[in-house]
Amino acid sequence: MFAVNSILLMTLLALALGEVIDFKACDTNDCDIHEVRVEPCPQAESHAACNIRRRKPANMSFDFTPRFDADTLEASLNWVKSNDQELPLISMEKDACKYTKCPVKNGEKQTYQVDIPIESKFPLNYYTIKWNFQAPNGKHCCFTHDIKLVR
Repeated sequence: MFAVNSILLMTLLALALGEVIDFKACDTNDCDIHEVRVEPCPQAESHAACNIRRRKPANMSFDFTPRFDADTLEASLNWVKSNDQELPLISMEKDACKYTKCPVKNGEKQTYQVDIPIESKFPLNYYTIKWNFQAPNGKHCCFTHDIKLVR
């Protein structure tokens, strides 16, 4: 009975925290990115881009271990339009410390979690989005993942 209850609890926790999605760490990175989650994203099981609805916030979170100390982190979320062009999502809150513990400490694993507003003006399409969290000293955590905006 204990084993069944434990499995049920772990399943409920996994559903509450979001689906683990595929991501790619940036080539230059001062963090270890352990896991990225998006809620809702039933497509994660088949390793496909998450279908994100416009006009509804998407809950996104990730676990990371910085290889630096910093009192603050500035967040940015960009659409990777091409290899040399990125467009910022203006509605993104830049103060990452509102959504994770600051100061960040070298070698201490932590979680960043935020609801991202997906505005109706964003065209329906596939996108590669890039998350970047930069410290005042230039050290940063960075990764990309794919989404698909749907009605």
